Amino acid sequence: MVNPLWTFDRKRTKSLQGVIGVDEAGRGCLAGPVVAGAVILPSTFFQNTSNRKACSEMNDSKQIKETLREELFEKIVKLSENGELFWASGSASVEEIESENIVGATCLAMKRAMSHVSTLSRGIWKPLHKAEGELFISEVNSVENSWIVSVDGRPMKKLPFRHEGIIKGDSISLAIAMGSLVAKVTRDRLMRKFSLEFPLYDFSSNKGYGSPKHILALKENGPSIHHRPKFLRNLLDSEDKNKTITGDMQSRLSFS
Repeated sequence: MVNPLWTFDRKRTKSLQGVIGVDEAGRGCLAGPVVAGAVILPSTFFQNTSNRKACSEMNDSKQIKETLREELFEKIVKLSENGELFWASGSASVEEIESENIVGATCLAMKRAMSHVSTLSRGIWKPLHKAEGELFISEVNSVENSWIVSVDGRPMKKLPFRHEGIIKGDSISLAIAMGSLVAKVTRDRLMRKFSLEFPLYDFSSNKGYGSPKHILALKENGPSIHHRPKFLRNLLDSEDKNKTITGDMQSRLSFS
């Protein structure tokens, strides 16, 4: 059976140059950066039967188990190496989440992923800046605008590039689903590295989300350098939230 996400993007790019799918991971976490993934699928991508087979299990990353996510991500990498598509990730740090708020930081991560994937494509697709006051693309109406740029969810006012929003797009559009896989796997791998530094928080399991073990570790030990201060202010009391694990304490935690 053909993946309906494949069919959706194939049909809407039939007379166009292709589609760019963008999604994020980690927006609601207590720790770690927010990461975005961007994937360019040229219209020629849909002309290759082997590509259709490779995409048969692509879906919203949240609906897929971790082992399969890793396998699908490697398929995206392989397709890129074969010149069938282009992908990139971008991130915004904990400090940027603090200064820009999570919406602004998410848009920053998406902008970086989109700029990077454009560079990797050697200009096959170039992001177009929105006109003043413009929120999203209402229709494709010019040669330079013959790509569809789709972001999961509602259009992002702070994202400077022209795009459309698709609610639950990661379960509708193949390009967005691939973007979600790139973002999720990239971020999960980073959180597993952080878990080696700070094993008490169980980042390898919860990926920075507020699991019971994670919350208990926060209340007992305070936040690490990877935690988001704004996200913790309503979670920890004033004594706990002012604790930061650094120096000798970090060393002790690494060996506990």
